[in-house]
Amino acid sequence: MRDFLITDFGARECDKMQTKEIQAALDACFLAGGGRVIIPCGVFHTGVLRLRSNTTLYLESGAVLRGSRNPDDYLAYLDDEIEPIVEPTFPAALRLKGGSHPFSRWNSGLIKVISAKNISIIGERGSYIDGRDVYDPTGEENYRGPHAINIFDTENIYLEGYTIIDSANWAHNIFCSKNITAKNIKVLGGHDGFDARTCDNVLIEDCTFLSGDDCVAGFDTKDVIVRNCTLSTACSAFRFGGTDVLIENCKLDAPASYGFRKNLSDDEKRMGALPTEECRHNMLTPFQYYCDFRAEIRYTPGNIVMRNCKINNADAILLHPYDGEHLWCCNRPLTSLTYEDCEILGLSRPAVLCSDTEEPLSFKMKNCRISKREGAEEFALMNATNCKLIELENVTAEGFDELYVNVDRPECVKQTGGTEIKLVKAN
Repeated sequence: MRDFLITDFGARECDKMQTKEIQAALDACFLAGGGRVIIPCGVFHTGVLRLRSNTTLYLESGAVLRGSRNPDDYLAYLDDEIEPIVEPTFPAALRLKGGSHPFSRWNSGLIKVISAKNISIIGERGSYIDGRDVYDPTGEENYRGPHAINIFDTENIYLEGYTIIDSANWAHNIFCSKNITAKNIKVLGGHDGFDARTCDNVLIEDCTFLSGDDCVAGFDTKDVIVRNCTLSTACSAFRFGGTDVLIENCKLDAPASYGFRKNLSDDEKRMGALPTEECRHNMLTPFQYYCDFRAEIRYTPGNIVMRNCKINNADAILLHPYDGEHLWCCNRPLTSLTYEDCEILGLSRPAVLCSDTEEPLSFKMKNCRISKREGAEEFALMNATNCKLIELENVTAEGFDELYVNVDRPECVKQTGGTEIKLVKAN
């Protein structure tokens, strides 16, 4: 594999932007048929970098790609001459609803990949991609800037080793892609840790997501494995809607190390301030269902299993607030979710299982231990509507004076072993 060192193309460690010099190395690599573009030890300031087919972006130990604070510096790829962007001809699969096509301002990114194959981003220990919490008054929620890594319509993606800090929006935004592997990466602060929408064959393992928003999110994604990961969130650990999803051997902790930046003042957001104690730090739930109308749903959402996970201080076991109108759950509902061999400790409010009569939810808990948070008022374990089955097998509970489930159809609940749970007929 041929190497292309960015300093050979004029990049240097200084306060000036090095976007053109780094992009020149990336372009030369692509035009030569592929190879490695090496970021050496040092801090290199940059705007958007377009990564192309058969290219590995390799960050050596101590290498830092530090994003520009100007959100307009992430739009230069629109004038690309090597692989020109002709918006009306982009693939039909990318014609997403809600303006989320790959060339929208919302899809700005420090590292940008469009319609490519065989790309890698690899970092040695101590390498960083710094999103700098870029402020964009025209961005999402009137303050979010570019994503750290933005990938569309790409096959064979390998991500390993680096750390993303202070991503101005999502750390990883991957749409309409397949064969994705992420190993031993870290996300610290910013917003979502890893989003995959309309993707197939995703492996995320040995990663750490300490995020100010959801840790792992997305929907219409099939064949997903998340294992041996550490997650801490000021929203939901998983806000996900997919098919054939296994989450195993993960540790989920709250309160979050990094708060949700939306609660900062406008001046604090503009200055890129870190979250304060006033920002939200609680984990809403380990799993919240997600499925809106910004993509067609290719497969029946279901067969999601969370196995052998330790969950501390989430507010509720899960949220599936399907009512056909809920902002994040208005497309097809989830049909099956299982917690198996899990500890879910420190709960403070009811789970919501609000399903659909046409595609009702089957929810199972097997060999699970749950507990109520110290000092929390009594609450129903679940508020359940339109469920096909709620199966509780060997579920043991601690700290509840009275353990009960509000359910519209008590006959759908099946209990075997464990702590007896009272069924209360919902109105």
